[in-house]
Amino acid sequence: MSAQFNKNWFNEPLYSEEGFTPYEHKGVTYKLWYGKVGNGTNPPVLVLHGGPGGNHHNLVAFQALNDERTVIFYDQLGCGNSDRPDDTTLWTAERYFDEVEAVRKGLGLNNYHLVGHSWGTTLASAFAYKHPDGMLSLSLHSPIVSFPYYLQHVSEKLKASLPGNAAEIIDTFEFKGIGDKEQYEKAVMEHVKRFVIRTWPLPEPMKRLIAAKNHQLHKVMVGSMSELNVFGNLAKVDVSGYLKSLSLPILLTCGEYDICTPEFTQWHHSLVPHADMCIIDKSAHMTPIDNPVSLLAVQSKFLVKHDK
Repeated sequence: MSAQFNKNWFNEPLYSEEGFTPYEHKGVTYKLWYGKVGNGTNPPVLVLHGGPGGNHHNLVAFQALNDERTVIFYDQLGCGNSDRPDDTTLWTAERYFDEVEAVRKGLGLNNYHLVGHSWGTTLASAFAYKHPDGMLSLSLHSPIVSFPYYLQHVSEKLKASLPGNAAEIIDTFEFKGIGDKEQYEKAVMEHVKRFVIRTWPLPEPMKRLIAAKNHQLHKVMVGSMSELNVFGNLAKVDVSGYLKSLSLPILLTCGEYDICTPEFTQWHHSLVPHADMCIIDKSAHMTPIDNPVSLLAVQSKFLVKHDK
């Protein structure tokens, strides 16, 4: 299957349909952008992007699955091409959990697969628990379903692996607001090149992701640029109980050098021992960019296996 992937699918979005679906919250109706690729006969797949405050652009490689099925991307409220209201009370995990149901209903998805990446796996896990009807499988790429666990068991190890005093520079700047901004940004970039993305110079999908990022939203929910520290309202979000209760087919993947480390992903697997798990080599957090061929080969095989 991997040999058939058209490399253009990894870089440029090739939507066969674009539009907006309505989402009503507290009496206000917002527009959520979606883009469809392909019209294969197998059940469609809905892709949930990370962030928060990100968009679908770094996940465009998933459109390579379109020879078998329709691939559907959507930008979360405040993100990408969707409405971007200036209302910080909207930026909560629970509201996003409910938002996905509006997308599912708006697009008429009743027999489909759900895919999430990074923060999108938090979203996908909670949504799968709350609205399991019609969902054939759940794929969680670079999963993080417990931010308290991540902060206690993962981020400190990542910091310890950084060279020199990079971790100290990051913590001092983010916790106390003290330090040289240029040194801080250099330390964060060291972390990014190790654990976030290994493909340099940055390809077009990453440039589009960064250009459309909602920094206000990210600050409210995460609070730090490095994401090694979480001060925002995600800090206490833990949906591991939701994941643990799921019995549908589940796929877990992460990059060899992922910020959501193989050990962290193995912890996710301990919650759902029936899940398939795969480590994508030569990749950091952005597996759809660092090694899309390997990732999509695993994803395609998993989807086909659970199409019925």
